[in-house]
Amino acid sequence: MKVSRLLKQSAIRAGAMSIVKLLGLVGRVVLTRLVGAEGIGLYQIAYSFYGLLLMISGGLPTALAIITAKKPWLGWHFFKWISLFLVVLGGFFSMIVFWNSSVISNAMGNPDLQYALRSLAPAIFAAPLLGLLRGYLQGLERFNIIALSELTEQGSRILFMLLIVGHLLSHGIHVAVGGGVLAAFIGVLVSFALLTIYISADQRKNPIAPVSLSKLPFAWLFKASFIISLTRLLIPASDFIDAILIPGRLVAAGHDTSQATAMYGVITGMAAIMAYTPTLVTQALSHTVTIRLASYWQRKLVFQFHKLLSLSLKAAWLWGLSAAVYLFVYAPELSVFIFNTPEAAKPIQYLALLPVIVGFRELSTSILWSQDIKKMTFFGLLTGISCSVVIQYIVIAIPGWGYIGAALGILAMEIISSLWNLYAMKIRITQVLKLLPSLLFDAMILIGSMILVNILSRPWIDGPKSIFGFLLETALFFSVVGAFLYTRFKGNLSTG
Repeated sequence: MKVSRLLKQSAIRAGAMSIVKLLGLVGRVVLTRLVGAEGIGLYQIAYSFYGLLLMISGGLPTALAIITAKKPWLGWHFFKWISLFLVVLGGFFSMIVFWNSSVISNAMGNPDLQYALRSLAPAIFAAPLLGLLRGYLQGLERFNIIALSELTEQGSRILFMLLIVGHLLSHGIHVAVGGGVLAAFIGVLVSFALLTIYISADQRKNPIAPVSLSKLPFAWLFKASFIISLTRLLIPASDFIDAILIPGRLVAAGHDTSQATAMYGVITGMAAIMAYTPTLVTQALSHTVTIRLASYWQRKLVFQFHKLLSLSLKAAWLWGLSAAVYLFVYAPELSVFIFNTPEAAKPIQYLALLPVIVGFRELSTSILWSQDIKKMTFFGLLTGISCSVVIQYIVIAIPGWGYIGAALGILAMEIISSLWNLYAMKIRITQVLKLLPSLLFDAMILIGSMILVNILSRPWIDGPKSIFGFLLETALFFSVVGAFLYTRFKGNLSTG
């Protein structure tokens, strides 16, 4: 049986993103052990601000990828001209952040953030250019080099972050964390150099004929990127709001600033990281499927479009459900063995459903974008974030409800935006109800698999569960899940 090109591309993306996420998780775990919950809270707040600024131009790479997939000869010319625009825009924001780091940190409610903000300024300039270059390569379906660049960036960032933090730790947690985030710029620089060398070699082999500037449809590109940017800006904006709102409401509930920062670190730097990590598989699928769906839609291949759509949604559901079952059952072990604290166990369980919800939200967003339906995803996400803010503002301030309130806010945002996408895709409730028996069957199989794994692993584990027992049960469960997924998709491996 010939395995499809799409499956290979998704496997490459999933493999690369798995390694990237694993490196990031290892770095996060080591950083947590070095600087504690308060330090990781500061790190999360700084990166939420960084992510917010990056998403101002975040729609350009995706818009460039889509137009390159439809008209490859235009992609390179767009890349050159947009790069000049991003140099000016990135340089402006970079200087603003560097020179006003103390003012911005005070406005965010934590003066100690100024060290991190200064260190992030160079990355604010360089990261948009790297994203644009990857968008161009995505449109050409050069997923191998994109994967290599992501691995290079993440590996460099984690290595230098830990080296810098370890060197500066004697100067205090705030200085160490602040210096450590400079590694974001180092990672971007190394990755950008790699892709530049690749592009230069490719251009020499396949020169592109010049095109008059007046013939480039900039109006379409910037209109598409504007809507995509607004949509993608909402997630970093939500993270930034959480960085301000959650610690503030925890203080209102009776915690001091240090405790509030530490609790914020637990919910976003530990529990949310674990809950969002499995979505790297659906992110990889979404990354490759968007281009293929856009191509099918452009060529009016309706049958192929709907077949790939159905297959993608089924894959997102099965993987998300598998990860949700695993997170809920093994939350205590994940908290202790990974973060060396039991504090994150309950928050991980509260967020266990995220792989299912986020998987559908990301994939349905890509499907709608491939059909040039972008406004609906924006308004759905905006509504979800608005509800999230209201829930967190009210619930977190109730004494003893800090983690519950934060988790409810995150879940509400994802659920509402997913339901909005469902409506935009014009999938009727009756169609969903017809699928309900199949969905329940999948859930029963996976829950039964977990029970079977617990039964099979008992003879090997005596007394309190060790890390060996935990790894054994993890390997058994995902082996069963892998066999189940293979069985379900066996007839579709040559699709696409």
